[in-house]
Amino acid sequence: MAIDVGGRVSILGGYDFEPAWLAGRVSVAGTVLTWIPGQNETPACVLRLDEPLTAEGDVRGKRAVLTGSHVVLELRYVDQLWGDTGTVHVELCSVEPANASWQEREVGAWIESHATYECPERV
Repeated sequence: MAIDVGGRVSILGGYDFEPAWLAGRVSVAGTVLTWIPGQNETPACVLRLDEPLTAEGDVRGKRAVLTGSHVVLELRYVDQLWGDTGTVHVELCSVEPANASWQEREVGAWIESHATYECPERV
């Protein structure tokens, strides 16, 4: 993977100028814990956030407010590869997600469809 386990990642907003899920922050940051199967062929990145995040999102078709210290990042575009920066979906999880694809595990809340991720020490 282009991002090593133990590496640092920052997540910034998407389309909205001030996304509600960031609660007034410019970004949130965390440490890469592991890689798990993604929804497609590309693995998803699991981060442990530096601080818990509370946000509203979609949980299998229903809106819910969730607080968690873990996020799953899934690449946004077909043929996109993990690199030093890119566009991702953000799934907020109340617990560390299982090593399984979204379709086969307890899911969190999808809180952003076009977030930007950056690896601060590499950008």
